[in-house]
Amino acid sequence: MHEENACILRRVPTPRTRPLSLSGLRGFEAAARLLSFTLAAQELGLTQSAVSRQVKGVEDELGRALFRRGVRSLQLTDAGERLFRTVHASLLEIDRGVDELRGHRRRRRISLTTAASLASLMLVPRLPDFSRAHPGIDIRIDATDVVRDLEAEGIDIAIRFFRHERAPRGLRLLHDEHMVPVMSPRLAQRIGPLRRPEDLGRTTFLVEDPPTPGDDPAWDRWFASAGATMPADAPRVMLSFTHQALDAALRDQGVMLAPTIYVREHLASGTLVAPIGRPIRSGWGFYLVVNRDSARLRHVGAFVEWLDGLFDGGRPAAG
Repeated sequence: MHEENACILRRVPTPRTRPLSLSGLRGFEAAARLLSFTLAAQELGLTQSAVSRQVKGVEDELGRALFRRGVRSLQLTDAGERLFRTVHASLLEIDRGVDELRGHRRRRRISLTTAASLASLMLVPRLPDFSRAHPGIDIRIDATDVVRDLEAEGIDIAIRFFRHERAPRGLRLLHDEHMVPVMSPRLAQRIGPLRRPEDLGRTTFLVEDPPTPGDDPAWDRWFASAGATMPADAPRVMLSFTHQALDAALRDQGVMLAPTIYVREHLASGTLVAPIGRPIRSGWGFYLVVNRDSARLRHVGAFVEWLDGLFDGGRPAAG
């Protein structure tokens, strides 16, 4: 009897071998999609600590860290990315099934994946305009630089950043990116007068990592287009994301070579200035990808039409 009981005890599942409980997956999915416990809590109607506890519970059950937590940042680990893809697609299917069962109370939903900077600087501030025109449609944004499989993960739309000559044929070009040096008016007044490209060397250059390794640094290309050379001894701050560089520019921390689509409203309002306004084409653009299963849906078509107007008007990729 003693040996039999011992065998039974050995077969009792541990927290890391029993099937994963489902209670924390909704909180994990929202936090992973938004990369923010605060935004996930707002979406789910919970407290930030409640979402954090849900995620911690999932991590404890898996025995794996799902997020890298910084002071003001949240990033998925490799394990978190893998779990997110599975959970996100599964919850979309569950939600769609529930919507169908609810019939006339069903709300239509669109899921979109795109880069974090485009989501935060371009889409999120303008989504209320779409919602006012289409109050029966919910929008879910997956802000990540990871390329999602739309069909496999149940995502309706992607906006992806390609060098033009490498863009897949037949995609819709939403925006041909142009870039221009901008800074705060306070900084421009402090270091002025600014008449030549070399005068920008009186402040700090806000430098972003290139979209792909080995790409020509954007600042060098801008100076070359102006017939000048970037000052070699000028201080630089290296940044990973466009929204970080824009925030630094607004805080008088330096000059940013900014995509015009992100700063046109700042330039119109005067919160940023372009004292040496020489825009150049970056050679990159934002392209629209629509899930083949979603393309026939009327509410997805309405959102695509809105995106066309938000950018420059959609058009097929050249070539």
